Amino acid sequence: MKHNINQRYINLLLCVAMLAMLIAAILPIFGIKWEWLRYAFAAAAVLTLVAQLLTPNPGKSLRARRLARMNVWSSVLYCVSAACLFIHDSSMQQSWVAFLLAGAVLQIYATLMLGSNSSK
Repeated sequence: MKHNINQRYINLLLCVAMLAMLIAAILPIFGIKWEWLRYAFAAAAVLTLVAQLLTPNPGKSLRARRLARMNVWSSVLYCVSAACLFIHDSSMQQSWVAFLLAGAVLQIYATLMLGSNSSK
């Protein structure tokens, strides 16, 4: 029971962090360029990493553990994307989107495969 409640909080933390990261990434597309957006994006990226690290081991299967590590690496890519926003080199400030997309693709793949793996 205690494990189930903790997992709910971790999932809630991950959902809130991913939503905050999405909002902070999309607002500049609509012309809203506030200085604090990069701080919000960075905080949300760190929260996704914390949530992924706190997620319990999915099982004894080597495939499930590999996919869980892929989720952690996607969060690391989000943190690298956030770090690119703070570097004052113009080429690095433009590459934050590449790291964000790489993390998103990795997370989508790992999450879909974990879901199909657990249904078997």
